[in-house]
Amino acid sequence: MPFPAAGSTRPPMYRIFYIDKKIKAGQYPNCRQLAQELEVHRRTIMRDIGLMKYSLGAPLEYDPKKRGYYYTEADYSLGLLKLTEGELLALCLGHNLLAKCKGTPYAKPVADAFNKICCYLQDTVDIYFGHLADMIAFDLEPFRGEEKQVAAHFAAIGEAINQKVSIKISYYSIAKDSCRERLVDPYQLRYFQGAWYLVGFCHLRREVRIFALDRIRKLHQATTSFKFPSDFSPEKYFRDAFQLFKGREIHRIKIWFSPGQARYIREKTWHPTQEISENPDGSLVLSIQTSGLYQVKRWVLGFGSQAKVLEPPELVSAVAQELAEASQLYIK
Repeated sequence: MPFPAAGSTRPPMYRIFYIDKKIKAGQYPNCRQLAQELEVHRRTIMRDIGLMKYSLGAPLEYDPKKRGYYYTEADYSLGLLKLTEGELLALCLGHNLLAKCKGTPYAKPVADAFNKICCYLQDTVDIYFGHLADMIAFDLEPFRGEEKQVAAHFAAIGEAINQKVSIKISYYSIAKDSCRERLVDPYQLRYFQGAWYLVGFCHLRREVRIFALDRIRKLHQATTSFKFPSDFSPEKYFRDAFQLFKGREIHRIKIWFSPGQARYIREKTWHPTQEISENPDGSLVLSIQTSGLYQVKRWVLGFGSQAKVLEPPELVSAVAQELAEASQLYIK
């Protein structure tokens, strides 16, 4: 695992891990060499050696002939974390996914936490994260729209959630192409498909609503506080949603997928309530229970002729009408 670039600020555990690795490699490092390699003062290394010997109980001794430190016990271990190669790979993937926190107040604490974990890793496998970054990429944008504005909203909402204080927002509606003032009790910030959303109680609509952060034009804390409802659970709230979209009534939805498309459908969990019925010809029927009919319509249209809505009747009609109107665009 690589160390921070030269000249960077290294926490004590980075240096201790470095010293431990040198000693275990039989290189007999001394304070002068370590100070040069880690770009710190010699006294800093002396303090690290003292910490290892007297606080961590390392059996360290200095060999005057080889002019360096060694362990008197060959099997000594600092008690660092031991991760398998697969676990380290998962750690790397998680680190890359932290891009979604870029620009938010959580970016630095999360990065610091990741670095601390890396400090305690035992030298059981040799994986260079730089190579993994070349092999694995994430096509993720941390924010849509104006990043600075969204980051500022994220910080203000996070503070309001912690303090349980309502917020006043000017929210832009795409459908109406206008902004409207709303008083919202913020419950949760939620990340979905490249964007952040606010889940909270809207006093205007008198119900829990979902707001895209990049559509909030103005935001400031109100003077009123709120109590988080004991009967509200984000998991339960989103259980009947489809891809974060909700409606007012839960429907039993059945969609037929062609044999070719069925192989793709089987690979994923599309909804917590889903059930799959296999057909002899290789096609299948996907059944879910959701209130997000509008989003289901948009989703199923993306499969073209490889999917057909079977239930409920109102969704069948909505998809058929959409396809009929779309076909008119191609008739000369």
